[in-house]
Amino acid sequence: MLIGVIFALIGAYCTVCWLAENLRTPVQLFLNGLKQLFVKKSFPVKYGEWAVITGASDGIGKGYAHYLASKQMKVVLVARDEAKLSRVANELTKKYGIETMVLVADFTKGDEVYDRLERELVPLDVGILVNNVGLAYEHGMYVEELPKRALQNLLKVNIEPATLLCHSLVPGMKQRGRGLIINISSLSAAAPAPFLTAYAASKAYVRNFSAALREELHPHRVEVQTVLPGFVRTNMTQVVATEFKDGHIAKHLVSLDSFMRYAGFTIGKTDRTCGYWAHGLQCAGLSLVPERVRTFVLKVIYSHLRKADAV
Repeated sequence: MLIGVIFALIGAYCTVCWLAENLRTPVQLFLNGLKQLFVKKSFPVKYGEWAVITGASDGIGKGYAHYLASKQMKVVLVARDEAKLSRVANELTKKYGIETMVLVADFTKGDEVYDRLERELVPLDVGILVNNVGLAYEHGMYVEELPKRALQNLLKVNIEPATLLCHSLVPGMKQRGRGLIINISSLSAAAPAPFLTAYAASKAYVRNFSAALREELHPHRVEVQTVLPGFVRTNMTQVVATEFKDGHIAKHLVSLDSFMRYAGFTIGKTDRTCGYWAHGLQCAGLSLVPERVRTFVLKVIYSHLRKADAV
């Protein structure tokens, strides 16, 4: 009898913890969505006139650029391909009539990149910073199979920009008493990911950095949102769409437009999101099981990508 009561209490406690962790986002969306019906502020008024987006030439970064431009924010586009950035800037100006700025930055180059970005960005009223730039594996690989330079670049690009750009721009946000930082992590940060080892670890860094930064900045009315997307159909995930001849995996890739409609809706409403409802369900499912099981699940997924490449 006593053992049954103990197990019941443990089960109830685990259920409450799981619900608190996984219902937080929908509850925040509902409550803050209601609040915004009565207290309406445009993004430039609420946060500041400029949005800075790294990795803005393609994929999710470009998606955020279009979304924030549609909210009449001026946009700074940061990436290494000047031609692509210019095309995106022209699209935004033509479609939304907003001011844009293009900053070419190769984040594998080191300190001089951040010194130049700081000189350009600190004088601006930066209201939103989207730390999106990142590098991924071309396919599932053992860690020693990844070329050393590629591994170094992955660590530089996936970790340093989010950290150092926050270091540069947070003081201004705190001084103004407003602002929003959106850090793009990954669903792969939910557990160690064999065959995607360094990438998943770098995204876990972004998740933890973002959550801690949120607590630091909350008293200064600066918001921090962590985004943990699953597979979204972009150039970075093109390998997933093409590796399997039967197209089974490709069917589960979320379109960029669908992702941005949901992720954009969460801005200013929740401090953490997977960016799409189906990805949120996947994350909630993974959190039901121990880390060892989550690691095994990711191992199976990414080992298939490795085998597909070898065929």
